[in-house]
Amino acid sequence: MPLVSRPRSTAPVVMGLLTLLWAAAPRAEGPPASGAIQARRTLKPIQLDGRLDEAEWEQAPLFDRFVQTFPKNGAAPSERTDLRVLYDDDNLYVGILARDSQPLLINRQLGRRDRPPESDSVTVMVDSAHDHRTAYAFTVNAGGILRDVLYFEDIKYTEDWDAVWDGAAADLPDGWSAELVIPLHLLRFPEAPTHTFGLAVRRQLARTREVIDSTLLPRNDNAFVSRFGHLEGLERIPSRSGVQLTPYVAARFGMSPRYADPARPTPRLGSPSADVGVDLRAALTSDLTLTATVNPDFGQVEADQLILNLSTFEQFFPEKRPFFLQGMDVFQPVGDSSQTLFYTRRIGLETPILAAVKLTGNLTDTLQVGVLDAVVMGPSAPRTDLTGEDGEAPPDRRIRFHPSRPLHLGPNNALPAQAGAAQNFLTVVLRQQPVTGVSVGGTFAAATPLSDLCAGGLPQDPAERDACRVAGGNAAALDWDVRSTDGAWGVRGQLTGSRVAGGPEAGRALRDGTLLRPGDLGLGTYVSGGKQGGEPFRFDVGYEYLSPRLELSTTGYQPTQNLQEASGRVSFVRPTGFGPLLDFSSSVQGISSWTTDGRGIRLSHKLTVGALATLPGFHAVECELGQLTGRSDIREIPLTGIPYERPPYRYAACAGSTDKNRALSFQLDGYVGRISAPAPLPSKTGGGGAVTMTWRPTPRLETQLTSELLTNLDGPRYVGDEDGRLVFGQLHPRAVSFTLRQLLVLTPRLTLQAYAQFFSAYGRYGPFFEGTPDANGRLPLARLTPTTTALDPDFHESALNLNAVLRWEYRLGSTLYFVYSRAQTELPTTPGTTQVTRLAPNQLLDGATTDTWLLKWSHQWGL
Repeated sequence: MPLVSRPRSTAPVVMGLLTLLWAAAPRAEGPPASGAIQARRTLKPIQLDGRLDEAEWEQAPLFDRFVQTFPKNGAAPSERTDLRVLYDDDNLYVGILARDSQPLLINRQLGRRDRPPESDSVTVMVDSAHDHRTAYAFTVNAGGILRDVLYFEDIKYTEDWDAVWDGAAADLPDGWSAELVIPLHLLRFPEAPTHTFGLAVRRQLARTREVIDSTLLPRNDNAFVSRFGHLEGLERIPSRSGVQLTPYVAARFGMSPRYADPARPTPRLGSPSADVGVDLRAALTSDLTLTATVNPDFGQVEADQLILNLSTFEQFFPEKRPFFLQGMDVFQPVGDSSQTLFYTRRIGLETPILAAVKLTGNLTDTLQVGVLDAVVMGPSAPRTDLTGEDGEAPPDRRIRFHPSRPLHLGPNNALPAQAGAAQNFLTVVLRQQPVTGVSVGGTFAAATPLSDLCAGGLPQDPAERDACRVAGGNAAALDWDVRSTDGAWGVRGQLTGSRVAGGPEAGRALRDGTLLRPGDLGLGTYVSGGKQGGEPFRFDVGYEYLSPRLELSTTGYQPTQNLQEASGRVSFVRPTGFGPLLDFSSSVQGISSWTTDGRGIRLSHKLTVGALATLPGFHAVECELGQLTGRSDIREIPLTGIPYERPPYRYAACAGSTDKNRALSFQLDGYVGRISAPAPLPSKTGGGGAVTMTWRPTPRLETQLTSELLTNLDGPRYVGDEDGRLVFGQLHPRAVSFTLRQLLVLTPRLTLQAYAQFFSAYGRYGPFFEGTPDANGRLPLARLTPTTTALDPDFHESALNLNAVLRWEYRLGSTLYFVYSRAQTELPTTPGTTQVTRLAPNQLLDGATTDTWLLKWSHQWGL
């Protein structure tokens, strides 16, 4: 986890106007001195083996004018690199000879697809639309492991993009070589008789960490794709409208407790099931792609990490499902704020996805479009009046066809007692780049309920009717991103609106007491900007506003509302080196926040000082000092909106990592903090940390073990209302986690990956206090007095997650998976007994356990 924060920031309107003027000029590109790279058409497809021994390679123009980007920016490379590019109507072929004066020291470490370890590698980055903002990156390491990355907005990137292409590496007496075959239908480009692509080719030498590029990509610039050189000589490339179909069949067998009550983990029932589905990808034009999926199955995806969330905010989890990772660059928000309109994890985690479709690409040279629509629905277990000897309904083992999930077969007892509501999720994004360096976009997102939660129609009683209603919502945003010609100055922002659709007629209360009724409108905005490139000094300032009734959570991710925040940061950066350090940066930042409900309640003032550096041995260290003062929380006492004072908090945090190119490497994270509370409340000091060890004894084997000990420091937490008294207790939490990841690479296309996490946590409350708000409706810590209570808020939880995935890509784009997973939780404490307050697991082996075995086969056809 990053310990030096990179919070969002904003800029004044004057800065935005100046930036708009500077951005009107064309964006600078790769240095002309390096020259353009020439491609040559081939009449014979290249046979992929990593060796450039076909005669066609000799006919392709040679490019060898590479330059060093790191550690000495602009210096001559220590090793020679030769580059040649071929193409035909279907593919772009890239051949690279990586000469090396010490071939025995080449790092050929193996890994799984898209996650190669630190090793010697080459990367081909293609800006096919030549818009200076978007690029497709294709990497082959010296062991033949592939990786693809999508760059967007010039400097941002995502490793989640996944494409079907191929590459290979081969050993040479004086180095190694690589061949890449990139299907042209993966690249977006307009129809034209000739094309010029943006292109950058990067080579990385693992033993020296040297980065060598085909064109100089200065590390002190706030620009990347816009600095690419040119690939020329591409002529008469036909427009392709190919279709790829990938049907799948999945067979699953699960063993899970018969009863939903976690205190009754036995007996367990076996439930076989089967699914069929299909994925479709169609290149409508060379610039527009349609992707669809019917009854998708994501059983091979690793489970979410187990955590202890003691905050009053929803925890963010990354997306891991392939359909929601590919081609999603246009859906990414501009800037970094808490106003995200589209959060894909709202779709299909509670109710199965029936079908989804996605349209992405360019309508014109400067207009980008993204449309995603998904329908979720699923059946519930049939009701029965029968009861068994234990007083429970006997399990319904019948297998029935359900129209709401027609491509799934399984016993009725495996279905939920109450099905989630059917909903339609729609997101539309349009983004225009009128001139280089200026982007303006609009987003619309809607979650529309297609059914309610009550079978047989809505009840007459208003309260019961409201309990059946499902809340939806609509949201829209206008965003902008403007940067100067060199990328050093910039301003970006967003104007957001929301409307509640459906839901209880009486409304639903948010954590801070705000009542949302159908038709309520909300407003949000943020703007950030400043000097974001160059050295040694940078700065940024900003402002963000979220009205009390802004509601984006039906389609997006919005951890809070009723907030306005101003921030500013000044940084000193030396990305090209600072004395003996290979990289150095430091910053001072301040953030202040208040409510937007008219009360102007101050929520916090935060001041941080941080620095990070890369040491000569390629070890890294990062530290931060911070303090939070003037803290109030309007969410701690649920549904009241009472401003509850929180004590000042000061902390120090550091993280360090050793050279990842070594067979054995470590990453260490640690922090220590202190809260200072007025008497009779206790002040407290605590800390925690994590250690990650990565061991690669051979190129085919990797073991990673992470150990974490976590604590949480804060003042008394709200426990409950007891006889009209607001009761609080000092919380003493602890959590420990051990995570093991094991990777065995049998071949570059056949891997075995295992994952295991043990997690245990407890929370002990005491001493206890009670308090009442003052005449202004606020609850200062000074008004808390010691008390006793019959409430017992102590908790203990432990769990074990296991996952093993055997993946075989037996044909390009076609895979066979065998997956085993286990989810196990501890046996709950018997009511009336004292809660265990230790980190050791409590009857974990006796708790509820679910085991699942999955066999999934998919095969890709091109039409």
